[in-house]
Amino acid sequence: MENTPPTDYDVVVCGSGPAGAAASLFLSQQGVRHLIFDLSTFPRPKVCGDGITPLCTTMLKQVIPEIQKDFAEKSAVKRIKRLRLYGMNFKHAELNTGDFIPEEKNQVYTVSRLEFDDYLVQHLKQKPEATFWENTKLTGYTMEPDGVRLKLLKNGEPVEIFTKMVIAADGDRSPFRKSIYSTAIDRKQMVAAVRTYYKNVTPVSSNDLYEIYALKEVLPGYFWIFPMADGTHNVGLGITSDVIQEKKINLRKLMEELIATHPLLKDRFANAEKMHSIEGSGLPIMMETEPRLSDARIVLTGDAASLADPISGEGIGPGIVSGKYAAVIAAEAIKANDFSAAFLKKYDTYIHQKVTHAYEIRIRLFDWFLKKPWRINAIVWAAPKMGWIRNFLANAANGHVGVQDLKGRNLWKKLLMKRV
Repeated sequence: MENTPPTDYDVVVCGSGPAGAAASLFLSQQGVRHLIFDLSTFPRPKVCGDGITPLCTTMLKQVIPEIQKDFAEKSAVKRIKRLRLYGMNFKHAELNTGDFIPEEKNQVYTVSRLEFDDYLVQHLKQKPEATFWENTKLTGYTMEPDGVRLKLLKNGEPVEIFTKMVIAADGDRSPFRKSIYSTAIDRKQMVAAVRTYYKNVTPVSSNDLYEIYALKEVLPGYFWIFPMADGTHNVGLGITSDVIQEKKINLRKLMEELIATHPLLKDRFANAEKMHSIEGSGLPIMMETEPRLSDARIVLTGDAASLADPISGEGIGPGIVSGKYAAVIAAEAIKANDFSAAFLKKYDTYIHQKVTHAYEIRIRLFDWFLKKPWRINAIVWAAPKMGWIRNFLANAANGHVGVQDLKGRNLWKKLLMKRV
């Protein structure tokens, strides 16, 4: 059409955290010319537990084949071999990464978001299909008949960009999310988390395990201690915002009180030194199995889509998955020249199949434990004694067991005999 405005980029990715960076890498793999921009300048820190799960590396190997080799060689990356879960009765259960399916057992790490996000950014910068702008702020946008007009401030200078579609990877406060959902994220679906780094934390054994504490003071949430490659520990806690508001909890104060007085923690931190101030962040968790994630010319990814796991709080892996399939649907839309809400709804279906349907069992477990928290103690008591429970927990945590699986006899045979 003669009056159609020129398209500056086929796709614009707003945000270059793991979801946005993954979208950029997968767009480049498919030959899609695009702009990706971020408010920050990299490397930049990010409040997070710093855990990298098998889901992250499994997905990223498709666009960064050398990622495991890179992680093995990077001094800032630490491989994790075990997960220890403490109940309210102070007892604990452990899962080994060997309980995961074989191809994932050596893919659990900790690495700071400053390092991890910059690693992804450096890779996307090398792609000729990607144009990357740092220090760039979205100030507004308008939907037009043939595309989306974005108003940006790049290094303080106003810029307008016209694009066929937008991949929103700009967090839970994304203006694109607000255009799809008229209401704010429910407090029950928002976790408020705080974290800092300590050195000289006394390890409970070899320093290669995630520690999760399901303490009565933090339910429905948990306290964590994750070892880092430099010998420090990422220490934090998170609780859903509705409970924080109801009980008027000061997260920073609660964290310091637990470290100073809790029987499981006080001796561990007796000689520890806090390396940074305690910082906070919000984490939107997914409590639906088929959420709405797109509209005409817009798809939501990562925290903009509230895709974090409702039990573990993991957001990086689901964010990377959403980035991949946002790129897939973008390429399909460009080929079909169809950016309608009806066409892009296929993206919702992809994410339901790959992410949110698998959350059904976690959502049920969340409610099950919340109604009677003593059940956590029962699981912790049973897991060391019963291998099939450890097997079930390891595979459920990694998305290999769903609600439908529980209805089949073959699953129980596998759980009792070998890994799923």
